[in-house]
Amino acid sequence: MIHNPIISGFNPDPSITYDGKRYIIATSTFEYYPGVSLYTSEDLSEWKYETSVMTSGNGFALSGARNSSGLYAATIRFHCGRYYMVTTNKNGSGNFVSHSDSLDGPWSEPLYIYKDGIDPSLVFLPDGSCFYAQNGKGGLFGAFINPDNGKLLEPLRLISPGLSGNATEAPHIYMKDGLYYLVFAEGGTEYGHHAVVGRSESIYGPYEIRREPILSHVDRKGHEIQATGHADLLELYDGSWIAVFLAIRVPGRAHLHNLGRETFMAEVTWKDGWPVVGHDGYVELEEASRIETVPMKAPSVSFAEGFSGVPLLRVRTENAASYETDGRSLILHGKDCLSDDKGEPVMLLLRQTEFETAFSALVRCDTTLTGRAGISVFYNSDYHADLYLERFAGGLKLFFRRRIHDLETIVTEKIIPQCPYLRLEVKSDREWYAFLADGVEVGRASLASFATECTMYMTFTGTLIGIFAEAGDGVFEEGFGFGS
Repeated sequence: MIHNPIISGFNPDPSITYDGKRYIIATSTFEYYPGVSLYTSEDLSEWKYETSVMTSGNGFALSGARNSSGLYAATIRFHCGRYYMVTTNKNGSGNFVSHSDSLDGPWSEPLYIYKDGIDPSLVFLPDGSCFYAQNGKGGLFGAFINPDNGKLLEPLRLISPGLSGNATEAPHIYMKDGLYYLVFAEGGTEYGHHAVVGRSESIYGPYEIRREPILSHVDRKGHEIQATGHADLLELYDGSWIAVFLAIRVPGRAHLHNLGRETFMAEVTWKDGWPVVGHDGYVELEEASRIETVPMKAPSVSFAEGFSGVPLLRVRTENAASYETDGRSLILHGKDCLSDDKGEPVMLLLRQTEFETAFSALVRCDTTLTGRAGISVFYNSDYHADLYLERFAGGLKLFFRRRIHDLETIVTEKIIPQCPYLRLEVKSDREWYAFLADGVEVGRASLASFATECTMYMTFTGTLIGIFAEAGDGVFEEGFGFGS
């Protein structure tokens, strides 16, 4: 049984490869650092966060990136002992490749390929050559490439206009039985999202397009899984095939989603020479399969154990000098405010992975608190709710702050008795987030406050929860996270 999603929370645009020992999935990160998350599994059953591709070690930063800009969809491939990742930097010079002889790096600096278009992909052919594909104005384009230096070996040419012409993107090419199969997405990464396939005797096309989608929930409006698409297929050692793809879970009847686009998996069957995902293109949260997946554990951080293997995200850059730990406590040297749409706030964030969650952190309340320090439910700089402490001349205050669109207000402000520590918590369900201080509720925020459908511009991310400091230092004890 496949328990979907296999990688929960904000983990969109999955791509999968196999290096002979383990399966690797890459997911998008947009304006967050580090860029392009990598998850691994030895048997497709249990997935864990392994590392990230783009870091300060290969010159990566997203200074000035707008919300939902930064790194778009990535493709991960393994060939002849080397890992290759291609993606798009919407905050820079477009599509690029980075490679490494070890999954843990070091990864090369970005080798830029082509400025326009998104969703780059690679396919290695039996003769060792490599073909590059991406979307562009008018359809899907491709050319042979040297993936070790990012140089195209010929001009890009149109290989397919797609089927509907509506947001034709996310091309991936595979070979089977002497034919080339081109899988791509259409309908936009919203509720009309779906996956389509074409086949051809030539990698350049023309591709015969299957009229029915191979993956679609467009006609399942009441289903809890929506927006299925952006699929990447993989042939397994026994000749069977699987697909990983993005989808969203809606928390109720309303078409709202706050967790972001997540990574799902289903088996692929071949019918009359065409691949079909799941059950004639439909998938379920509990997907019948010989593969038995294990749900991922909600992430948390222990300062004593360190940060290795934890999928922490920061906003735009590493800000390494802003974080200090002695193994028991963590000092955040806060600067930019959370609502600065191009700022680099000092935050450590974890993806919210389920609707019903409980997150907590322990904040030190003595004179080491020189700024604002607390916890945040953070969608982006325009949509967040924050519970934090701040010292003033007479003692200590607790604040509950909300930001929605261009409106920001302090909902609750109260003086609290002096104490050495205060535990701040947020508990969520399918409608609300409740914020608590030492077990006492201070304020609430609706799920819709962090739903993509309610933002004032197009967004592609999901809800994160974490700790932060602004305008001075904040000290946290023990650790933080879900279930902590």
